[in-house]
Amino acid sequence: MFSISLRRASAAFVLPAVLLTAACEDEVTAPEVTLAEGEVQINASSPTDFVFFSLESGQVVQVASPESSNDWDIGFRRFSLKLNGGVAGPGGVAGYNLANNEGATEEQVLAFTPADGQTTFDAITEADISGAQFIEDGLIADRGGPFFRFSPQAGTLVANPGAAWRVRDAEGAFGVFRVAELNMAGQIPLGKSIEYRYQPAGGAVSELRTVAVNYGQGTNYVDLSTGATVTPDGCNWDIAFTPEFEIEFNADCQAGSFPIDPTEDFTALTDASNAPEYGPFLSTISGAIPNTISSPRGPFLYNLEGNQRLWPTFNVFLIRKGSAVYKIQITDYYNVTGDSGYPTLRYEQLR
Repeated sequence: MFSISLRRASAAFVLPAVLLTAACEDEVTAPEVTLAEGEVQINASSPTDFVFFSLESGQVVQVASPESSNDWDIGFRRFSLKLNGGVAGPGGVAGYNLANNEGATEEQVLAFTPADGQTTFDAITEADISGAQFIEDGLIADRGGPFFRFSPQAGTLVANPGAAWRVRDAEGAFGVFRVAELNMAGQIPLGKSIEYRYQPAGGAVSELRTVAVNYGQGTNYVDLSTGATVTPDGCNWDIAFTPEFEIEFNADCQAGSFPIDPTEDFTALTDASNAPEYGPFLSTISGAIPNTISSPRGPFLYNLEGNQRLWPTFNVFLIRKGSAVYKIQITDYYNVTGDSGYPTLRYEQLR
């Protein structure tokens, strides 16, 4: 059996809680949600599409091109949140994590009530803005194994080709890649099948190419320009695949990645060179609001009672847009019928 530790999951082969959530979280029935003034419940149940919210108008807004729009402040997709700033958007929206319940034990989080959350929220005032170090969303290393998921039918890990990345290689060219197939012997990884499309500097994105990774040979170092596995020597490799399910980039030679949004068609992308930046690691977008359900600093913790439920931490975040500053708190993840992917946002302008 795979084990999950919310606070101590450090081994590369531990199955991330996030990958089990989508399959199981809908089975839980939640109590009724009663919305008060300054609260809104958002239908963010799509596994691919973000829903965008404007703090100024207090409404969900329709955004055709979020990467170039200033009309939204917070994007919601199931348990993920992003702010319209940094690599996530052009709006200059930044956040500060008060992490007020970071030190709470799992037992305390389970015992939190909506009244506790309200008390915590009400305690945050304009005075808390002083000294806040606001940050925009950026790239961080994604150690959660997003390229695979657990299949109850197969009883083992399978590839998650919905997770894909733009990449910059060690020679200044570009491409996109994903793990198309995982070859397992029970819980023992034997290898992978990698799909990628290569884009020479100034050139067009190629048709689909495939590289086979054989873990019997240890770590596989891949040169995207040729599709060959090579013996590492300086800048002759771009991406390394380890038997511990880690994916590494040749950071010393400026290789890196940027996550492709699930709404983008991997096979139809026409430009791999247009990411705002490329992190020198397998990357994900995160900022003041952790893009995870395993951090006590985030909006939710997962599976605290072994029932695949998300529990609100009632942490409070400060959000700055221009001269305005808001406080926000996520108070629930379920609608009145118990469906998941319906976060309730509590918000108030402080300045």
